Amino acid sequence: MPRLMRILDRVAALAAAATGALGELAVLAMFAHMALDLIIRLIGGGTPEGMPEAVARIYMVMAVFLPLAGLQATGRQIEVAVLAERLGGRALYLQRLAAALVTVAVAGLFTWLSFDVAWVATLRGERVVLTGFSLPVWPGRWAVVAGFGALALVALVQLIRTAAGRPPVEAPHGA
Repeated sequence: MPRLMRILDRVAALAAAATGALGELAVLAMFAHMALDLIIRLIGGGTPEGMPEAVARIYMVMAVFLPLAGLQATGRQIEVAVLAERLGGRALYLQRLAAALVTVAVAGLFTWLSFDVAWVATLRGERVVLTGFSLPVWPGRWAVVAGFGALALVALVQLIRTAAGRPPVEAPHGA
């Protein structure tokens, strides 16, 4: 079990790091795109076609959903700790177990449902039709799948660790 746990920890950490890095790249690309938009507006007097759509439908989606696993792995997710701060021993163990189980179930459900949406969008070649061209927006759908899938994986590993009575392994905040 210890060897399997190390492998699971490593796979979850890699998933969290990979999706987090992609989220960071999306933010950088979004800022570059917005800066280019601003420069073109100042020089040419108008917004280039497709800029707001690319930011809203691709970059923002990636920036929101891809970092979810990293937040879970580092313990920086939003949580309600009012009750947990007062718990100890078995009650705290059961609360952590229940929270991990709910996180795995919800993230798994969202992964499954968003996969269906992303698959259909990809097959249809989902696009936003603009005046001069059509912008493919289906890649943003896969960011939701990747983000929730990595979150489900990290939460599952945390659930296994909790159920086995092992302390949580949190990735460093830079991961």
